[in-house]
Amino acid sequence: MGRRRFRLLALDMDGTLYSSRSYVEELEKAIVALVAEMLGVSSEAAARRLAEAKSRVLTTSASLDLLGIPRSEFYERLSRMVEPASHIKPRIGVEDVLRRIKARGVKIALHTNAGRALTKKVLSALGLKPDLFDIIVTSEDAAPKPSPQGYELLLLSAGCRAEECIYVGDRAIAELRTAKIMGMFTVKVGGRPSIWADVHAGDILEALEQVEKLVEGSETGGV
Repeated sequence: MGRRRFRLLALDMDGTLYSSRSYVEELEKAIVALVAEMLGVSSEAAARRLAEAKSRVLTTSASLDLLGIPRSEFYERLSRMVEPASHIKPRIGVEDVLRRIKARGVKIALHTNAGRALTKKVLSALGLKPDLFDIIVTSEDAAPKPSPQGYELLLLSAGCRAEECIYVGDRAIAELRTAKIMGMFTVKVGGRPSIWADVHAGDILEALEQVEKLVEGSETGGV
């Protein structure tokens, strides 16, 4: 590969910046309950309709559009139903590596399908201040993943090309595929390696340490 200079690091949030089965369970229960309430159907019917929609569009956020549920209102209400801090704790070392990468002139972005209020609560639980990120794109700002709209907004906000972006996420088909097709360098966190990931890491800290090396290598023409 020729010289590739990285100017943007885009991070997914849920399942990437943390891993918590108990929080995911709480979140999924709250999502079904809220869908049932907003559609005026039973929890069973809500779960079924949500599953059907997700089979078509891959993510919960994109499913809301199919179900006729306003994303902004949904995520505002959902943020009041869950407590990420009861399940998620700060990961020592993550902020330090992010700041080192940032010090090399790389912009740090957060790209999540959650809404702004819930994003704020998750970041707080992780001990990460929103101002650590140069750019935050939620499903209130652009169509949710896997739509390319949010990715395009990231690049526009950072003033860079897809080839200059490293995208870190945990879901191969729902988020890394779009990034890879657009020309971004992709890093998968957790699970199994994927054809949509250039690099695979066990967890977020390992992923960020690999990103730091990539950034250093790009500065010397080694990537």
